[in-house]
Amino acid sequence: MEEVKKQSRFTRLKYNEAKMGAYYTDPQHCRYISRFLQFPEEDEVCCLEPSIGDGKAILTATGKIGENGKNLKIYGVELNDDTYQAVKDTEGIDQCLKADFLNDTIISHNAFSFIFMNPPYGTSEEKTRYEVDFLKKVIPYATKEAVMVFVLPQYVGMEEELLDQWCSHFETRFVYRFQDSEYEKYKQIVLIGQRKSSNERDKDEEQRLQSVISRNREMPVIPEDYDGERLEVPKSSEKGIEEFMTRIFHADEAAETLKRSPLQRILMDAICVPPYLIDNLARPPIMPSEGQMYLLAVSGAGQGLVGNEENGDLHLQRGVSRIAKRSEYVQDDSGNMKEVEITFPQISYNLIESSGVIRTLQ
Repeated sequence: MEEVKKQSRFTRLKYNEAKMGAYYTDPQHCRYISRFLQFPEEDEVCCLEPSIGDGKAILTATGKIGENGKNLKIYGVELNDDTYQAVKDTEGIDQCLKADFLNDTIISHNAFSFIFMNPPYGTSEEKTRYEVDFLKKVIPYATKEAVMVFVLPQYVGMEEELLDQWCSHFETRFVYRFQDSEYEKYKQIVLIGQRKSSNERDKDEEQRLQSVISRNREMPVIPEDYDGERLEVPKSSEKGIEEFMTRIFHADEAAETLKRSPLQRILMDAICVPPYLIDNLARPPIMPSEGQMYLLAVSGAGQGLVGNEENGDLHLQRGVSRIAKRSEYVQDDSGNMKEVEITFPQISYNLIESSGVIRTLQ
């Protein structure tokens, strides 16, 4: 077993370098996988791929290509910036985050009824397998009876911790290895399962599945023309996805998303100060006196452009009223001097002239 593991890592590294870090699921095998799945024709289904790459794997497996599968809503996470920039605008991908799925995402639980996962292969700095970490992380996001497609190396599929997590949460419906030419690259197998209603460890199922996977090249090979019973993917709604975001706020990404959003005008009205309109004040219920009208004007009610461009005296006027204090000494009836504090409204104008000069008048 250790020899196979080392050999697989070496082969994995070689192909990884050749593909500049990208090792996507073979499209042909994604088509084979799609034959085992039955998606609703009209009901909405929310799909998640936590390491989406170029997006072709999940698009092929779900059949969401062109006009097909408009009811399928695909969400993805991609760490590589170049790949993210390409995939976020790919037709059929509804939302994509540029983030480290394991550490930098906030996603609603029990929201996705279909998950396609081919995570990075390798060992983290904490000496844990990425495949196991991704599985632990993604399980809470799956709805009741959600369908999971999990592509991983054969030697990792035999590890106790992975089998514990998989068999505790999913009922294995299909397990195959990839066909010979593709299997030689990464020793990939695929587990297709359905979320259990209760999360209990099943040692017997773990041993059975380990026995199947340990057969290595003698494992059943995924068929090209499967036409048996398909696994039905349950419906799920985007209304259940209240959170799908990164822990770090990216202002540029938020601005770009806002530009593309049909809600842009509503959002802009909510977050932006509206432009001044000279008639933006409603009619008062009682006509103010001359003094009150002056106070209203300089307190802001009369703000706006004053003068005109032809006369060269066009400027912006804004009035402010503040409570000011001053003290003075007065003589009382007994002839004694005492200090008296007087409060009064101080009215000021801030004038911005057409030349750019700012004047304050009080």
